[in-house]
Amino acid sequence: MINKSEEIVTLETFYDPMLAEIIRARLDASGFPCFLADENMGSIYPAYNQGGGGIKLKVFAKDVEACKAVLAEDHELPGE
Repeated sequence: MINKSEEIVTLETFYDPMLAEIIRARLDASGFPCFLADENMGSIYPAYNQGGGGIKLKVFAKDVEACKAVLAEDHELPGE
């Protein structure tokens, strides 16, 4: 039986492959294990991104809040 904290969940869904890869790399550089699902289909068949539900960024359930905090830091403007 899988522990709830070891469960893999979708953190975010993207329709832009480049943005998905940038966000994945940002989390990876911050030490969070993560991967993209369905990115190959979107690259081969761009229409799949819309119809197939997009590119999914997968993380461990235990890391969701920490990943959101890391990504929120990237959107802060200097001086805030």
